[in-house]
Amino acid sequence: MKRLLLLAALPGALLAQTIEGTWQGTLTSPNQNDGIRLAFKIDKNGNVYQGRFYNLANGRQLNLGTITLQGNVVKIAIPGNGMNYEGKFEADGNSITGTLNQGTNPLPLPLMRATSETAWELPPPPTAPKPLPESTKPEFEVATIKPAGVSPGLGLNVTATELRAGSISLAGLITFTYELHLMQVSGLPDWAETEGYEIIAKLPQGGDASDTQIRTMLKNLLESRFGLSFHREKRELSVYTISIGKNGPAGIKMVKNTTNGQRVGARGLGRTVFSGITMAGFAGQLQLRVLDRPVLDQTGLTDRYDFTLNWRPDEFQFPRANAAQRAAAVANGADALPDLFTAVQEQLGLKLDATKAPVDVLVIDKVSKPSEN
Repeated sequence: MKRLLLLAALPGALLAQTIEGTWQGTLTSPNQNDGIRLAFKIDKNGNVYQGRFYNLANGRQLNLGTITLQGNVVKIAIPGNGMNYEGKFEADGNSITGTLNQGTNPLPLPLMRATSETAWELPPPPTAPKPLPESTKPEFEVATIKPAGVSPGLGLNVTATELRAGSISLAGLITFTYELHLMQVSGLPDWAETEGYEIIAKLPQGGDASDTQIRTMLKNLLESRFGLSFHREKRELSVYTISIGKNGPAGIKMVKNTTNGQRVGARGLGRTVFSGITMAGFAGQLQLRVLDRPVLDQTGLTDRYDFTLNWRPDEFQFPRANAAQRAAAVANGADALPDLFTAVQEQLGLKLDATKAPVDVLVIDKVSKPSEN
């Protein structure tokens, strides 16, 4: 009889186990003297777990992706930085033994349920950017442009005070500024793709310039310093389109970002983490860095999202990478990773199609090498 009573009590104990609450732990690695304090705050919306991840070392916070509790196994996706947590829910109901995984380097991260006495102070929600005053001229306060002397790249870094490019070609500057693929720019001189320029431009102060405002400043820079003039035409070109997948909006696997601005990080060709990016921005990244033709956003989605996309590149992708880099990426993902089309469908719940469509083409009427500073 005593044994029967004991067995009958076990299911009740398991049902009482819940992952809702705040969990905190310290991540340590061989390369760090001090640990990094991390926290997961989890609640439930209907039958679905949701929550937020906090890095107390840098104040960064990200919305969590899929959270599952099956038996005593806990799995948590953090798509905004390409991490996953997997652990074992211990019998006490207040501790989890597990690892934080990013790529192939899992690190131990034991978690404890926080109480009012033990809870760490979590970073407050980020404040919204302060816009520039309406009276601000859409121009850089000052800009220096000079030949870089090295092969041009795509890097453009923006801080609170300046925009900086170590070496960017005129073609790269135009495609970034007007959000076009190079196929959509006609009539550029040969030097526009091969000569790189270092650009340091001071942003107007009094607020945070939006992406649109920065692009307007770059348009004015192209006109005043490169003498750029053009007209637009509609032409039918081979393109890729991004649309919602076969399962509709309910099948979208991306996590809405409500905490951070845009960030794109690559861990090699075909392994990319997107944080705070719109679908238009995602299309722009694909056409700028990955694909050989324009990419059109036809999802109708306007929110910002966090997601990780891992795929096996083919020999036509990443045209600016050298042949050895592309060959290595193809070989490294040959067995473990899907192609880009399958990855977009399976990992994001979207669809990437090749087709033809009329698109804007920027036809260059006049352009010259940049004027002196």
